[in-house]
Amino acid sequence: MSMGNIYFDNVRNLVDIIEREEMPKIQTAAEKIADSTAAGGIVHLFGSGHSILAALEVFMRAGSFSNSKPIIKELEIDRFERIPGVGSAVMRNFDGRPGEVLVIFSNSGKNPLPVEVAQRGKEKGVFTVAITSFEHAEKARNGKIEVLADVVDLAIDTHVPYGDASVLIPGTTIKTGPLSTIANVTILHSIYCTAVEKLLEKDVVPPVRVSRNTPEGDAHNKHFADQYGDRIPDLRY
Repeated sequence: MSMGNIYFDNVRNLVDIIEREEMPKIQTAAEKIADSTAAGGIVHLFGSGHSILAALEVFMRAGSFSNSKPIIKELEIDRFERIPGVGSAVMRNFDGRPGEVLVIFSNSGKNPLPVEVAQRGKEKGVFTVAITSFEHAEKARNGKIEVLADVVDLAIDTHVPYGDASVLIPGTTIKTGPLSTIANVTILHSIYCTAVEKLLEKDVVPPVRVSRNTPEGDAHNKHFADQYGDRIPDLRY
């Protein structure tokens, strides 16, 4: 089997495991997002390093929630993720409100930055959700440090293997084919899809965006720009 085929197998197996093992937690996260959205709240998202990709995945994207707001949009934040105090500084102007949801992505869960973001978010009264690899976090903890899953209200396991990469390069001990971004966005979109169901059960119109590259997109999305623009100014442009 080619290395490319092995990677496809790894992706399929990973998604199957997430669906089988994590749906109860996905349901819980979706319920919290639906409750907050129904009350006019927004969904905050944070990631650093490659995990920022998941935080940006649903920002002003067709099919996602218009009330999705990444805390950081700059990729350069990754150089500071191991420095204590940076997370607290990042959260100094955090506008989260009690009952809203903060989703934090971190594959290892070990760096101070995402841990501090979660801690400061909880102090604001938001419901914190970690999407993280339990396997990597447990090995990174080494019985000594507090990891992201320890401090959040709800931790969802990505089931990504230690080190992220999944396909062994022949003749070496090095692996290629990382899985964490696929796991992160799969879990996140599943949460949002489930939140749509829960909003419909509450007779609330989900704030789902339509592509601006369709005839009805701009008119459809304008309503959400009016609704959330004060807190997410990008929606107005």
